[in-house]
Amino acid sequence: MIIVTSLFKSLTILCLLTFVISCASLEKLKFWGDEEEIELPASLTEFEQSISIVELWSIKLGKYEVLGRITPSFSSNSIFYITSEGKIFVIDTETGKELWTKDTGDIVSGGIESKFKTLIYGTLDGEVVVLDQVRGKEIWRAHSSGEILSSPLTDGSIVAAQSSDGSVTGFDLRTGIRKWVHNSTVPSLSLRGTATPILEQGFIFTGFANGKIAMIYPESGAIRLEFPVTLNEGTSELERIIDVDGKSIVSSNTLVSASYQGNIIAIDLEQGRPIWKEKLSTIKDLVESRSKVIAINDKDIIKGFGLSTGVILWQQNGLKLRGLTSPVNIRGNIAVGDFEGYIHILNASDGSFLGRSQISKNPILEIVSEGDKLAVTDEKGRLFFLSLK
Repeated sequence: MIIVTSLFKSLTILCLLTFVISCASLEKLKFWGDEEEIELPASLTEFEQSISIVELWSIKLGKYEVLGRITPSFSSNSIFYITSEGKIFVIDTETGKELWTKDTGDIVSGGIESKFKTLIYGTLDGEVVVLDQVRGKEIWRAHSSGEILSSPLTDGSIVAAQSSDGSVTGFDLRTGIRKWVHNSTVPSLSLRGTATPILEQGFIFTGFANGKIAMIYPESGAIRLEFPVTLNEGTSELERIIDVDGKSIVSSNTLVSASYQGNIIAIDLEQGRPIWKEKLSTIKDLVESRSKVIAINDKDIIKGFGLSTGVILWQQNGLKLRGLTSPVNIRGNIAVGDFEGYIHILNASDGSFLGRSQISKNPILEIVSEGDKLAVTDEKGRLFFLSLK
């Protein structure tokens, strides 16, 4: 009886082991289970660098809290920056020295614009604030209809600010009087953030959470053109998120815009009709360089489209899933930052790498270009001023 019991236990254990091994083999063959493999960020590969990235200076601006989109702004020989805590820094580009600072006491979520001798920013409670650029004296502040999550803009006459509720409000630059409001429908579910309006050819261009792009007369707020970048055709609320959150571009009388989970589309501004359209999901800015539109999709794959044709001329996978910033044009090349503090310079003609430098140990958040210079902010609130050689 003892022998039979032992034999039974041995056979049972052998069967269990066989079953487990079989399960493991079947798992490898993926006969069941549909879990996707986890994709890891691309590892950086070496290349022969033809462009050097030189740090001219850097400065600590205080802690950084992401409430909206805040970027450095160039004006004359100064860089202007405002923190989320409302402290303004004015820095000499030659020396990196602070010219003056000011605590505004505001919770800032959109800024900063430095044009026409003014500084303009937006707050989390929906205020637009205009200051004198020389010493930061407040000129006026006025309420929009919702929190402002991107930088306002001005053409010297009107200040336009986009709110998270889908509205764009125009204020008189001199007095702060509200001149007009353009409202758009906001879906029940959308991304946190708004497009950053741009001013081109005498019009304001901006996108909305409903997947549309609008061309607005600055003086009246009237719509010259409104066009869907992507149609709301998803089967679930998540699939119907089609926000246009990045900056669009206008070049050669062509408007190019892109949305999340949707398309990149080029529109003829004279005829008001699409020229080309391709599938693309992005919330980052578009940039134009050398007659190409540069876009970064939601997996950080960088693509170069022909401006007039929409043909994908090149694709760079070497920075996939590296948490890239929006791209900027710097002297005909493209600069982006990543989550490990690297700045990458790419050739706009073919997408090849030209230069690379790790300027920080923290994720890069924003890049602004001026001539052959870059102003870069990282996640810990440091501002870097770089030059390309």
